[in-house]
Amino acid sequence: MSSPNTKWSTAAVLVCCLLSVPTRSEDHDLSSKLLIDPLLIAQAAEVWLVIATQENQLWPGWDASKTPLLLYLPGEQDVLINHPDPPEGFVPYTGPVEFPGGRIMVKNGPTLIEYDGQNTSRKINGVETLVVADTLSNRMNNIRALIQDPSPTDEKVRELEYEALGSDVYDSMGMIAHEAFHVYQYRKAPNKGASEVALRTYPVLAVDNNVGFALEGDALAEVLRATTPQEARAAAVRWLAVRRDRRSHLDAEAIAYEDGTEFNEGLAKYVEYRMTGALEGRTPGPGMKWAQGFHGYQDLSGVRERLIDQMVKHMRGEINVNNDPYGSSPLRMRLYYSGMAVAVLLERLSPGWHEGILRPRATLTELAEQAIGASPEELAAALSAARSAPSYRSLVRTKEELEAEGKKRIETLLAEICERTEGSVTIDYTELKVSKVGIAYTPFGVVGVDADQTIYRMVPVRARVQPGYGFKQTEAAPVLHDRKQKTFRMPLRDRVARHDLEKLLGVESLSESSIRNVELELPGVKVSARRAIVTWDKGHVTVSFSYR
Repeated sequence: MSSPNTKWSTAAVLVCCLLSVPTRSEDHDLSSKLLIDPLLIAQAAEVWLVIATQENQLWPGWDASKTPLLLYLPGEQDVLINHPDPPEGFVPYTGPVEFPGGRIMVKNGPTLIEYDGQNTSRKINGVETLVVADTLSNRMNNIRALIQDPSPTDEKVRELEYEALGSDVYDSMGMIAHEAFHVYQYRKAPNKGASEVALRTYPVLAVDNNVGFALEGDALAEVLRATTPQEARAAAVRWLAVRRDRRSHLDAEAIAYEDGTEFNEGLAKYVEYRMTGALEGRTPGPGMKWAQGFHGYQDLSGVRERLIDQMVKHMRGEINVNNDPYGSSPLRMRLYYSGMAVAVLLERLSPGWHEGILRPRATLTELAEQAIGASPEELAAALSAARSAPSYRSLVRTKEELEAEGKKRIETLLAEICERTEGSVTIDYTELKVSKVGIAYTPFGVVGVDADQTIYRMVPVRARVQPGYGFKQTEAAPVLHDRKQKTFRMPLRDRVARHDLEKLLGVESLSESSIRNVELELPGVKVSARRAIVTWDKGHVTVSFSYR
């Protein structure tokens, strides 16, 4: 495992830079050094040869030639490619690595994104830009997940495989195409997608729902592996029958969430699948020969088959996503893959569907229903056949066990937050007139407790209750939001003594009087309020927002 050694070497280089005054030659040297993995740039170049053209084979009408790219290693280096107006601090890269049709700019030091593994798109100087985390950054997330896995250390070491430490070159190219498509997708359908608020009440543990997802995955795999249109349609009818039955138990908000996520992420995953066909038979660029595990483009059927296999496992809940079998992580990844598979279904049964899905109200399910054209009798027979499979009862039992275990886990997590009497903080906004609270969180870290309570995990959370009232975590820790009680509660990294709290607030002693312009830096969270009453009880801090 090379990460610790690499990290140590990087730290040493930074210390040397801080202790010396750079000369002009050293400035030039910095502009020619890549701290970003150069193979990542080579992979992006391969993808660009496919998607940065008017003859884009992945999606009709998509030409990514003007889409900028940001490759980043948190705190170390930003590499900006093909951006028309780079932010201040970027300088032209003068080293040997090239990118087809695009200039490379670099900036060392603090990066535009400070968290690992953020493969996404975002506006940079007003321009929507594809964002890809460096190889080490993505690997850091894998290592972090391994460390945080509650399994015994001996067991984790015994089961550790090289796959968890490395990166697959074909997956990396697919991910680059995935994120580049988001830029096009948001431009063509800017107001279409899922509301992550729905995750607060989505029934992630419901047995019927999880059984239905598994059955859908099996049917969709048959669609993708079918060798004739007749075989594809027969499997598609069974998928549609199961989906209709599963969704009959969901409310409108949950269904809209599924449709929106399948549009957002499922279509981008479909682009990954299509990428394998577009690359097949091409001659790779010279930089690719040094990529670990690369075997050319002559036959990528194995890559497609792996995507299908991953789809089935995700739909069955058999893949560990963020060490979170009971929360939103597995649900979201299911919808990535189900959206991918339904898009391939449409490709098989309804060529020319691409423009239709970009219409504001169109969904993959509705387009598929039209393409399949199944009768009520066909759907009823298909649903009966799915439930008659030999594995159906064992599948139900597995999901019943998951539901029971998940409820216990949520109770434990809730107790860990609420019963912690020392080294914790409650933020109370009952005195404020608030209709909506703005919260920044990752949709992969949402745990719904009940209709009123939600736990946010995995990344530092920010909340803005009103202008001048809010908090920002500086370290990730679970945050419980109780919308009925109008409170946030979270653990702190360390216990805060009463006299330290008074010192932080600049008061001689705590009282029931409100304090103006509170800027309170607690261990792991910063709390801001124009006025607040701050109290302390046996190590637990309460900040009550106030107008008075």
